[in-house]
Amino acid sequence: MVMLHWFYKAMVPRGWKDTAAKVASFTAVIVALNFLFSRIYFGAWLLPAGYLASSAICVGTPFVVLFFLLVRKQARLQIELSLKSRTDPMTNLPNRRWFMSQVRSALQQDMRGVLILLDADHFKRVNDTYGHQIGDKCLISIAHRLRRSLRTDDIVGRLGGEEFGVYLRDTTVQQARSIIMPMLQPIPYSGGPSFEHLTISVSLGAVQTHHGDDLDTLMRLADDALYAAKRNGRARIEVSTANDDRRPDPEMFRDRQSG
Repeated sequence: MVMLHWFYKAMVPRGWKDTAAKVASFTAVIVALNFLFSRIYFGAWLLPAGYLASSAICVGTPFVVLFFLLVRKQARLQIELSLKSRTDPMTNLPNRRWFMSQVRSALQQDMRGVLILLDADHFKRVNDTYGHQIGDKCLISIAHRLRRSLRTDDIVGRLGGEEFGVYLRDTTVQQARSIIMPMLQPIPYSGGPSFEHLTISVSLGAVQTHHGDDLDTLMRLADDALYAAKRNGRARIEVSTANDDRRPDPEMFRDRQSG
């Protein structure tokens, strides 16, 4: 299976020059096989070399081109399926599985970071009052605000329902507050012609992370902070202090930054 996967990846055309080179190579192999078959079958070179070469090229080249077209199409389908498997179809944010895997990987690399859980306030009222289609638009607006607020190397995903996750890499809680501040402002969305100017707020729970932390534990701490934000009035961020006793080595952090 490994060899087959390697062969398939090697066959995928990468640009028109690579495609032309691979088609020429495969056609040359067909020509050589045609010569070999003729020699074995007749026992001697009875047919002209030009005939053998031209017949192999005329017959074999269309099939070679078709083969590479199918390989290219299959490669595109695999990319699309891979994207769909890790993307939430409504918000186009990464889904929970991809988010968790990326954060786990980041925790093994980063000396520190901030994990944040976000939850839409009174979202059930939106669905009950305006319907689920408007609720979907509300979630899409939250996802759009998240994309605009975060940095390119931060990790974000929809965890399910009206809950989202964010991991801010190489960030302190103080820095995280300024980065995430736009999320504390009312987020506008449209409820249709009758309700065009609706807004929703989100509550946030955050926890400082350190190198090698357990993600399940961090999720629980951030979730506790999120519920504290709900209890304390919503549209706010609460930070868990349960993980603050673990401090990264400043020298290691500086070495990683300089590297």
